Amino acid sequence: MATIVSAVASTHNPRIFWNRDQADQNALQRLYGAFDQTRKLLAETRPDVIIAVANDHLDGLFLDNMPAFSVVTGPRAFGPYWYETEIMNLPGYDGLIAQDAAASILRSGREEGIFFSQLNDFKVDHAFTLPLSFVRPEADIPIVPIVTNAFGYPLVPTKHWFGLGQFLAREVASWPAHLRVAVVASFNLTVEVGGPKAGKYNMDFTRWLVEMMSAGSCDEMVASLTVPRLIREGNSTSEFLNYISLLGIVEDRKPNFIEHKPVPGVGMCPVAFWNLA
Repeated sequence: MATIVSAVASTHNPRIFWNRDQADQNALQRLYGAFDQTRKLLAETRPDVIIAVANDHLDGLFLDNMPAFSVVTGPRAFGPYWYETEIMNLPGYDGLIAQDAAASILRSGREEGIFFSQLNDFKVDHAFTLPLSFVRPEADIPIVPIVTNAFGYPLVPTKHWFGLGQFLAREVASWPAHLRVAVVASFNLTVEVGGPKAGKYNMDFTRWLVEMMSAGSCDEMVASLTVPRLIREGNSTSEFLNYISLLGIVEDRKPNFIEHKPVPGVGMCPVAFWNLA
């Protein structure tokens, strides 16, 4: 059967590239070092497939059609959007989709009550391309993009994001092929975009959150980090729900590696890795 051999939780903060000239360069180099280490750790687990869980930023999906969870089943995963490359200076990513795995996830999810939407011709944005460009820049491992809705209210409750991860763990274990699978979840910590809290962080909450992540406090995070609680800390803090989905796979295991050193001029840039082999 197939096995999940590793998991990565990575920031997709676009300011890593967008604001790099204004950033503290020593802190930025330290962040690049954390990504380098994560890339090496992932490579050591030798995955054959990467399942990537990330939210769309109202680029490919909008409020007229905003499913909670979707599976991209087309032949390629590519992006990001023009403004993300031309204005934000973000790197591109173009890789094959593991279509058999994507079709299996879609079918099994619907049968189990996770009513995935199917996306065939879909361009992914920086929530996918930024982490993948760091942890597997070669783009040589087929991926399955799972697109989540972290912005179009009402959002599904936290327990269903955790359930998504549990489903993915069961689904991979049911595959007959002896595949080695990595899961990459793309998330951010406390974030406010364009609102009155922009640039203002509740550092006590952020420190508590990182402590919970480091300790593997799965039950406490799932129970306490409700959608309203996350939104109180910033209108994009709900992106942390992608991390909750990863907890459905890693459960209470502590990360083998976790790094969170805010970069002045860029902001929060957390990265974590689990070896599950």
